[in-house]
Amino acid sequence: MKTSPEHIFISDFDGTITRRDFFRVALEQLPAECGRWWQAYEDGRLGHFEALARTFAELRISLDQMDELLRAMDPEPELARCCGQLEQNRWQLVIASAGCAWYIRRLLAWHHLHPTIYANPGTFSPSHGLRMTLPAGEFFTCQTTGVDKEAIARHYLERGCTIAFAGDGRPDLKPALLAPPHLRFARGWLAEELTRRQEGFLPFERWAEVVTHLPDSAAQPT
Repeated sequence: MKTSPEHIFISDFDGTITRRDFFRVALEQLPAECGRWWQAYEDGRLGHFEALARTFAELRISLDQMDELLRAMDPEPELARCCGQLEQNRWQLVIASAGCAWYIRRLLAWHHLHPTIYANPGTFSPSHGLRMTLPAGEFFTCQTTGVDKEAIARHYLERGCTIAFAGDGRPDLKPALLAPPHLRFARGWLAEELTRRQEGFLPFERWAEVVTHLPDSAAQPT
């Protein structure tokens, strides 16, 4: 069944489709001083993209070791079934990530999944690590995170689509607020911030919980 473009599910990847962020599992394989890049981001001294790019570039591991890191992200165990359910219920999956498209595509390819992905491009080799670059010549870009998730959400809204959004981190706040509360799913930092702002949302622990809820949501007014 062809997915309808009328209902768009925009999902973060790291910490949402997976339980853990790639940069956190990467830091477990790196010297402790490599954590300085993310600390600089949290302190406001470095942008989100730059902090991730510098951390990823420190990796000097084999492809097999890289695959072990991807498995350590703990992706949704029912990922393929969930994507099939989304298609059956006429939701188009759009992955919007401030992480690197290289590892996202590699992990999804293991499950024979090829959804629309907006993420920062990159290349990997054992000798130069994971090199993440800013998107070039693309519409949904910003200097801080690389990929502008808010612009992605606005694009689909301007096309008259119903959007749902799921995420967990700081770059997810603005796009999440563009989705109606009954189609806004959050965990981690995002859930805490939406609670602080007294904004409605549906909490989740596993991505499958979000997917299960979406069939009923598709019929609800927005």
